[in-house]
Amino acid sequence: MKKIICIVIAAAVAAAMALTPSAVLKASFSLTGPSSARAGNSVAVAFKADGSGICGILAEITYDSSKLTFSSSSGALRNWRVEVNGGDGKLQIWAEENNGFKSPIDSQSTVVTLNFKVNSNAKTDEKLTVRANVTQVSDGSDELNGLTASYTLTVARPLSSDCTLKSLSVDGYKLTPEFSPSVKEYRIDGQVEYTRSALKINTAASDGEASVEVSGSRLSVGENTIRIKVTAENGSTETYTVRAVMKQDPDYVPSSETGLSRLTCAEGRISPELSDGVYDYIVYVPYEVTSATVTATPKDAKASLSVTGGESLDTGENTVVVLCTAEDGSTAEYTVTVMRMPEYTASTDSETETETEPETDPPEDTGTDSVTTDTEPDTETAPESSDAEANEPETSDPAKTGTDTVTEVTDGEGIIGVMKRSVPMWVAVASCIGGVVIAVIGCMLVLGSIKERK
Repeated sequence: MKKIICIVIAAAVAAAMALTPSAVLKASFSLTGPSSARAGNSVAVAFKADGSGICGILAEITYDSSKLTFSSSSGALRNWRVEVNGGDGKLQIWAEENNGFKSPIDSQSTVVTLNFKVNSNAKTDEKLTVRANVTQVSDGSDELNGLTASYTLTVARPLSSDCTLKSLSVDGYKLTPEFSPSVKEYRIDGQVEYTRSALKINTAASDGEASVEVSGSRLSVGENTIRIKVTAENGSTETYTVRAVMKQDPDYVPSSETGLSRLTCAEGRISPELSDGVYDYIVYVPYEVTSATVTATPKDAKASLSVTGGESLDTGENTVVVLCTAEDGSTAEYTVTVMRMPEYTASTDSETETETEPETDPPEDTGTDSVTTDTEPDTETAPESSDAEANEPETSDPAKTGTDTVTEVTDGEGIIGVMKRSVPMWVAVASCIGGVVIAVIGCMLVLGSIKERK
């Protein structure tokens, strides 16, 4: 029974396969790009495929290498590998689906873009053709051969460099000199009335592809410059000028303002600060500064300025004069004194005077640290010196004091006075206390001996 079932299923599958139509490989190709290009231009040519199930392409591209130069290529298909090899009139394109037959071309798609440059020797209106011979197209099982495509561009004329005018005129006025395309500067005869705010300029370019731009036709009192800029097709430019003088309003009162809104020196700060009615200023600069640049700005835009001086500075005072001329001719003169400091020369030798105390001879070494000079008292006789006094210990230590001590004893001063002057106070006090203690002990011994006798 199982064997019969298997045979039936196999037969059904075979019948289904026989009834299912197989996919048919279809393909067509084209080359597209701009219809015209000028010598020197770059041209991008797209190699396109259209059809269903396309998974591999092999094609050959040919072109006239004397008029076209191949420069580069770029692929456009996802999951495809595209290679372009060759040059000098012949290229080979190899393109292959790289995703396990999951990304075939099923509609028109750009396989690769080829970039060319039109050579400078290409002549106007010349036809340049790029051809494709597709030698093999495959869907993985079937193949097509012998498909072709072509693209032709026309060499356009070069861009014009003509940026001249063939005509120029001003309504109501005559130009001097008479217009000529080669003459670029003109002026209007006479003056324009102050009631007329603008002039009408009529122009025409020599080349129909050139553009013309007029600026400055609106007038102000005094001299005006009207500019006519002509831009050629290739970007070259030329400018024509027309100068016109506009009359002043008879009721106009010119300004007499000669004040400054700004006064500066590039090399230093001017003092005092600029203020109305002050015409003298000063600026200090180092010796290394050899010139000064003074600039100013008038309060009235119609006033004019002139600056003289400051080109070459001497050490000390230098004068720079700023002359402001008002619209009505009034003038004001501003003076800037530039003080160039003297050159500083640093001393190379450091000389310092030092006062030294005269040297004194050290005292003679007498063998004792102190010398005491006794003066006789006023009494007729002086007490004899005892052996203890003759052998009195030294009262000073030269190692401690660093100098010898000389003590003079005067009348009525006594030992305490001498000690106070010769030795430190604590030694004197200690000596006094010691004496008192010894006296007390002596008294106690004497009293004790008296008691024993009794």
